[in-house]
Amino acid sequence: MAALTMGGYAFIGLQTPLAWIEILLLVQGLSIGMVIGPVTAALISDLPLEQAGAGSAVTNTVRQTGSVMGIAVGGTIMSTMYRRAIEPSLDGAPGPVQDQARVSAEQARHVATAIHRPTLAQAADNAFVHAIHVGAGWIAVIALLGAAVLLITLPAAGKKKGPIPEPDYEEARSSV
Repeated sequence: MAALTMGGYAFIGLQTPLAWIEILLLVQGLSIGMVIGPVTAALISDLPLEQAGAGSAVTNTVRQTGSVMGIAVGGTIMSTMYRRAIEPSLDGAPGPVQDQARVSAEQARHVATAIHRPTLAQAADNAFVHAIHVGAGWIAVIALLGAAVLLITLPAAGKKKGPIPEPDYEEARSSV
């Protein structure tokens, strides 16, 4: 579900109602939140009790590192796509205007207002939406690959475990 909602951002545009974006964010957050606990439990349950603390720490570190890497990769993809898409609209603009417009769509809109060039503002909006579409597609693919890895590896981990033996209460009483 998280991957599908991430892919859903590929269909938003400048006129998309904010409520639709909020719904995508809600479903995405719920789906990610609902999987973190069970996946962590599945990973920790395969460890011996004396290693559970270390396993929990490693799992948490990997999750946080993955979050940071996801933001970095997604941001890089979207920043690169924005710059490529805005570049043709900067022909003939002064150097400082070009530099400011390449930073972000907001900076491009600001400089477009200052120099009375509304076509630059429209180009920045279009470049930003294009960057979201491309970034959302790549992020959705990466998330689907992560889901596939979980589907392949977690059931296999669960099959390795046999039934939990019943404790022998008589033996425990006699040893006391």
